[in-house]
Amino acid sequence: MATTDKYDRQLRLWGASGQRALGSTMVVLVGSSACGTETLKNLVLPGVGSFLVVDDGEVSSNTTAREVIQKCPELYPSLLQFEAQSSNFFLPAPSKVASGGDDNNQKTLSKAAMACALLSELNPDVFGFHYTVPSLEGLDYSALLEIIKQGPPPSNGSSATAASSTSPQKILVIAADQPSTVTLPLSYECHNRSIPLLVVRSYGLLGYARIQTASPYHCITEAKKSNRIPDLRLSAWPLFEGLKNVASTVSNLDEMDDTKDHSHVPFVIILLQALDKWRGTVSAPFNPDPALRPRYPETFQEKEDFRKLVKGMAKNLNNEINFEEAIREAHLTWVDGRVSDEVKEVLDRVDEKDFLASATKSEMDVEGSTTSSVPAHVLQFQLLALALKRFLKQNDGYPPLEGKIPDMTSDTTRYVALQEAYQRQAEQDRAKIYEIAKELLDECRQASNGCDLHIDMPSDDEIVTFCKNARYLRILETRPLYAEYKVQDPASPALSILKPTFFENIPNFDTIQADARDDLQSAMFDPYETDPIQTPLLWWIALRACDAFYDRHDHYPGKHDQELALESDANEVYKFMTQIVTNLGLSECDFIKEQLLDSAKGKDLAREVVRYDEAEIHNIAAVVGGVASQEAVKLITGQYVPLNDTYVYNGIASTAGVYKF
Repeated sequence: MATTDKYDRQLRLWGASGQRALGSTMVVLVGSSACGTETLKNLVLPGVGSFLVVDDGEVSSNTTAREVIQKCPELYPSLLQFEAQSSNFFLPAPSKVASGGDDNNQKTLSKAAMACALLSELNPDVFGFHYTVPSLEGLDYSALLEIIKQGPPPSNGSSATAASSTSPQKILVIAADQPSTVTLPLSYECHNRSIPLLVVRSYGLLGYARIQTASPYHCITEAKKSNRIPDLRLSAWPLFEGLKNVASTVSNLDEMDDTKDHSHVPFVIILLQALDKWRGTVSAPFNPDPALRPRYPETFQEKEDFRKLVKGMAKNLNNEINFEEAIREAHLTWVDGRVSDEVKEVLDRVDEKDFLASATKSEMDVEGSTTSSVPAHVLQFQLLALALKRFLKQNDGYPPLEGKIPDMTSDTTRYVALQEAYQRQAEQDRAKIYEIAKELLDECRQASNGCDLHIDMPSDDEIVTFCKNARYLRILETRPLYAEYKVQDPASPALSILKPTFFENIPNFDTIQADARDDLQSAMFDPYETDPIQTPLLWWIALRACDAFYDRHDHYPGKHDQELALESDANEVYKFMTQIVTNLGLSECDFIKEQLLDSAKGKDLAREVVRYDEAEIHNIAAVVGGVASQEAVKLITGQYVPLNDTYVYNGIASTAGVYKF
């Protein structure tokens, strides 16, 4: 794959490792709606490894699933003949194409086959497959996901053969515009197999994208925080040896007569000398005992005094940019370089005993009957996280040094010396992490009683990446969709297709539930300013009520266009809206009382969604698909922080919100 040229721009966003992750992923699209094809389009273009479009249609009998998962058909001109009323630019009206060169020998392509063919045209590096089933509601998703895990099906086509030579390392499932009778069993099977799921929806002028992370959680090594603080360790004590050696090359700035040399001293050295001076002016003077941590500016006044001291050290501030930089970066002398509370929460989630149990294969594993319930990439994250925990204990809570310094005004000699000092220390820290990780794996082998492990030693590149981003590690855990559904509509007939045992022992269910309710309560204090009724959460509740209507009538509201029928549907949708609000714990919220529980306003919301009659507008689908594909890339690459739970788009007012349910 010619990634160096073809994907040059996106490589600047997620790098070679992110592109490799994309190229080793199969995306499974369940439902070829406009929202689904828009989402998949935005993953095919950047080079996802392969995709499978699953949709319903006529199929021949006596065939297994693996036999009917086919490579994409050739692109015939007839595939490009769209009807005027088509709302999906990737899915024209059912098309007949000639087979075998005989015009009379024609077969009708299914929706899945047409979507597959048209999407495959966008990127020849991506392998497309399609699977047509009699009904998505009756599909065995457990069997389907097991087949997909084995890799693409064998085929006589050369391209498909190449694609099937290696199984995809990752799977991402996208459910597009599907009723609860499809999304609920799919949600359970994905959660049970630690496969991430994206549920996308375009309904009239509304839409949403819901993320269900793979269990136990989604690991984010490269959060790509936009406001990263340079890791210079000026507040660490004692300073590491390399930094002390470079700082000692300038004995006293006040005695430096050469103005050119004075204006090219790196700001790091300026701040260190300023700290020594400042400590002589405060009540707690500098203590030379390395076991005792000296004073650093703490109060606002102390910090202002320190900046004034730095400014006073300049001979001519207008001509000394290095001193301007020192004043601007003065905060680096008191910023605590230890890991944040957010990182501590991540590390607290990783338990050493649980890791040893998950990483060790049992006797059944050796026989090949089962595999680890924790994905390999999560085990690797846990291994490095445990190594980091031990490293922090040995280093006063400081993570491995990043080894990168910002641009600064300096002479070449001192800048290179400073750069090399930080790089050497970073390499030493990474070597310690490597040794600790190796010790952990040895402990796993000792505990395994001769059995193999589910995890290998991370590569050097992976350790380097982890250490560089140790200050910004994150995890994201969302509640499974099927569990959320039961909370919001416990009387839904759709829940009967799931076994009662599916809802038992869901990890962190109560914690996530409590956090979600707190987040929703907080969201009520930030309504849409121009018109509060356009707050996206209200419209999501209306959409959720439409699902409740479907569960009981097997069709969405608004199917019958008689006025009395439409009003009856609206009344029933409004009834479900009030029930959902109660189940979400929002019935006592003043904003909800005013905007939704008020019968006149609430029924206006219900009438609007009933008016849509499940209409699909490609413009809305394009917006939702664009957001969903962006989140899909985050889930695949493990880079950037995905939206937490549900993105809701209100096309009426062109506003959106993110909510945790």
